[in-house]
Parts: sequence; structure tokens; C-alpha cells
Amino acid sequence: MKKMLLGLFTVLAVSMLCMITFSQSVEAKPQIRYHVEKIQLDSPGEATIVGHFSNDGDETGYVKWMDLNLTLIADNGQQMWADTGIRHYVEKMVPAYEMVHYTFYIQNGDIPEYHKKFRWKCHSNTHWEKNAG
Repeated sequence: MKKMLLGLFTVLAVSMLCMITFSQSVEAKPQIRYHVEKIQLDSPGEATIVGHFSNDGDETGYVKWMDLNLTLIADNGQQMWADTGIRHYVEKMVPAYEMVHYTFYIQNGDIPEYHKKFRWKCHSNTHWEKNAG
């Protein structure tokens, strides 16, 4: 009986120790990503990127900058333009579990004027911090 009580006490002590240790290591933080909704090519050398930041984290965050890899593909399947690491500096607050619409412009002399249907492929890397400034 003593062995069983000692074993139960040991399991309880280890469980309490684990709960205390792991609960302190869990930290609330933002998880912000940029999602492209639409791209417009209205004039040569300029693209309008329409999208939103979404924060899937449990704390408000501030977007500082983002990098965008973008490829524009004509309706015939031919690549019209592509660039990687397009850096855009941002100062935007994104509350926890919310989304904030954000539009910006890319200027590059190689971006064509194009008024037909086209597709795009993109990947964004959003850098955020917990504090403003």
C-alpha cells in the first residue's frame, strides 16, 4: 500500500512539475501573413497588389516589412514578368484573430501594361513584431 501511495505521489509531483514548466514556455504571439487577393496592371511599369494581412495568433502584432515573390503569367501561359524578394516596408497594426486590408504598388520598368486576363503565382514572407515603432 505504501509503494502504491508513493508511486501515485511521484506521478502527481511529476505531472505538476510538467504543467508548471510547460505553461511558462507557452507564449502568446502574433502570426501574421499577407494574402494577395488581386493584381492589377493598369500602366506600364506598375502593378497594384490588393490583399490583406491576417493574424492567426492570439496577440496583436505590427507588420514591419514583407517580401514578395511574384510571377505574372499571360492568358496564353507565357510568363510576362517575375521577380523575387520584392521588399515593401509597412507600419500596420493587425489585431489578434483579425484581418486588415492592405494595397500597395510595385514599380519596375519591366512590368508590362496588360488588359487581358492573366494569372499570378506569389509567395510572401511577412516580418512582424509585437511592439509598434
